[in-house]
Amino acid sequence: MKNEFDSDETGRGDSYRRAQQDASVRWTGARQLLRLATRADSAGDVTLLDVLGGDGTIARAVADRADSRLAKLSIITGDISGQMVARALVQGLPAVRQSADALLLRDASIDATLLAYGTHHIAPAGRPAAAREAVRVVRPGGRVVLHDFDTASPMARFFTEVVHPYSAAGHDYAHFSRTELTALFAGLPVTTRVLDVYDPLIVEADDYETARARMCQYIADMYGVQKVFSTHRDTGASWSFIEETFDHSCYAAELRDAPPGVPLRPVLRESGGRWFAEVPRMAIVAVAKKRG
Repeated sequence: MKNEFDSDETGRGDSYRRAQQDASVRWTGARQLLRLATRADSAGDVTLLDVLGGDGTIARAVADRADSRLAKLSIITGDISGQMVARALVQGLPAVRQSADALLLRDASIDATLLAYGTHHIAPAGRPAAAREAVRVVRPGGRVVLHDFDTASPMARFFTEVVHPYSAAGHDYAHFSRTELTALFAGLPVTTRVLDVYDPLIVEADDYETARARMCQYIADMYGVQKVFSTHRDTGASWSFIEETFDHSCYAAELRDAPPGVPLRPVLRESGGRWFAEVPRMAIVAVAKKRG
């Protein structure tokens, strides 16, 4: 079975993996998701299934960082792409090829499941089965965390207006509404809440210009939209495009519980002699705790 993440010949697999080599870019949001998935009072080791884990980006990010809350977290990377799973295994990561709506794990065999960074790729008809499977494999008291972007968000608009027309494989996938996200877990043995989570892209460099250029390259590779950036005269024009496209000011103003104190437009900032380019993304996240 081929999909758009296998290679650039069939989609954006090679450029996506090139972008994913730096596991730190999405760490701010990924860390929040992992903390939501794990109980603060967990005394022993915690096993989490990253259902849409690709080649193990989140697992690598955890391994690269000291975080007392996540120190005992063991991650199993899952993905439908054989090439992604093979790359995770080559890096020494526990990984399994499986579909989100038909997990291979036993009932109540792990502590948490995470569905993030591509959940909209699951067809709407298959999403209830994916939610049921994620809940099925979690032990009582464990959590399921499902992350995506609101249909009304700048991110959903970016995928529709930029990624779909300009990437090789297109991006004809429906994102999630808050109503759908809540309804997805209705009737399952869980207690669910839906949150707004700040999930930015952040790259680091020695200087202002390099940070700006690295972010432009990252977004081009990550989303397979090199054609868009190649039309710009220079890095300044590309950065202006990013500033306009990822402006979350109006969207955040409509949120009841918007995360406070976060940038709502792309920024370049200096800290400790290093430069950081930060592009805001606001995600909607369902946290479902299994009863029993």
